[in-house]
Amino acid sequence: MRDCLIIIPAYNEERNIKKVLSGLKKSHHSLDILVVNDGSTDNTEAIAVAEKARVLSLPFNLGYGGALQAGFKYAVLEGYRYVIQFDGDGQHDPEDVKTILELLELGNDIVIGSRFLGRGSFKAGILKKTAINIFRLIIKASTGVKVTDPSSGLQGLSRRAFSYYSRMGHFPHDYPDADVLIQMILAGFKVVEFPAEIRAREAGRSMHAGLRPVFYFIKMLISILVVLLRSRFKAKG
Repeated sequence: MRDCLIIIPAYNEERNIKKVLSGLKKSHHSLDILVVNDGSTDNTEAIAVAEKARVLSLPFNLGYGGALQAGFKYAVLEGYRYVIQFDGDGQHDPEDVKTILELLELGNDIVIGSRFLGRGSFKAGILKKTAINIFRLIIKASTGVKVTDPSSGLQGLSRRAFSYYSRMGHFPHDYPDADVLIQMILAGFKVVEFPAEIRAREAGRSMHAGLRPVFYFIKMLISILVVLLRSRFKAKG
C-alpha cells in the first residue's frame, strides 16, 4: 500500500499553482501529489504538468467538493494509506503536512488544520466569522466534540475516511463543512485539530467572494438539519 497522496483541487489557479507545487516538493519531495484540474479555462493544467505533478483533468467544473471526491476515488484505486487535502491558492503552509501525517499515524481519521488555534494571522470577515461560530455551537451540541474550524480546506484523512467520502452520495459537490463533520463524528470517525498557518491569497478570486457566504450559510443549515434527522431516524431504526 502506498503511503500518502496530497490532493490539490484547482480551478483557474495558474497564478498560484506553480508556487504551491514548488513549496510542497521542496518540503516533501517523497510524497505523491495529485492536482485535480477542475475544468480550468486558464493554464492551470499545463503548469501542473510542467511541474511534474500527477494531473487529473475533469471535463468540466464540478465544484470544490466534486474535485476532491475525484481525488479520493483516485486514491482508493491507487491504494494510498492517507490523503491530505491542500488548496491550490497558496494559503496553506507545506510545513503543516508533517504535523498532519504525525496525527494520522496516531490513529485519527480526520485531521483539521485550524485557523483559529493561535497560529498565524488569519482574520475572518464578519459574515464568515458569525457563520463559523454558529456551526461550532451546532457541532458541539450535536456531537459533544469541539471543532474550531469546520470549513478548513487543510485536512488529512485516513483510508477509512477518504474511502467513505469516495462513494456516491457520501460527499457534497460544492464544499464540505459542518454537515460532513457532524455526519462523520456521529458515524464514529475520530476528528482532531491542530494550529495551522494560513496565508493571505496572493492572486485570484476566492470561492467565497461576494454574497456567496450568505447563500452558503442558509444551505449549510438545511444540510445540517438533514444530517441530524437522518441520524435520529437511523438510531430509532
